[in-house]
Amino acid sequence: MKYPGIWTVAGVLVLSLTTTAASAAEPAGVAAFARDRHLTRYSVALSDLNGDKQPEALIYAMATTSGDGQADLCGSGGCDLYILSLTPTGYRLVTNISLTRPPIRVLPSMTHGWNDLGVLVAGGGVAAGYEARLRFDGHRYPKNPTIPPAIRAKDKIGKTVIRTLPTNR
Repeated sequence: MKYPGIWTVAGVLVLSLTTTAASAAEPAGVAAFARDRHLTRYSVALSDLNGDKQPEALIYAMATTSGDGQADLCGSGGCDLYILSLTPTGYRLVTNISLTRPPIRVLPSMTHGWNDLGVLVAGGGVAAGYEARLRFDGHRYPKNPTIPPAIRAKDKIGKTVIRTLPTNR
């Protein structure tokens, strides 16, 4: 699947974060999700997490229209990370992970046929930040990276797909 305005970095498709509105560069499923959730500030990375040759979307979301410019999808521990399986005209929500911070990594290890993910856990009472490894359970990733089944990552390996905080859209 190819999308205009997208480039590949180390095997991971990355969308430009400099756009100011949903554009042709966003796959239909990402644009539909952003519209359905009223997102105004978010970052997107596309990566084939399950080896089906079709990219999944990782959406790091901070703010919605009802947040009036504030990061209403975030708390002291971080913001929401959504994993979507894209369809030709839309999306299927795989997981909503709370309390995440960039960098977001796609790890080389796999569980139940899906790449493990690495997310930074910090704030919200966590004295020293650390990277959590999130493993797919056959249906979804853990919803909270601060408690089991999420575990501390031993190494900071893998492909960083979301590096910084999102821009306004």
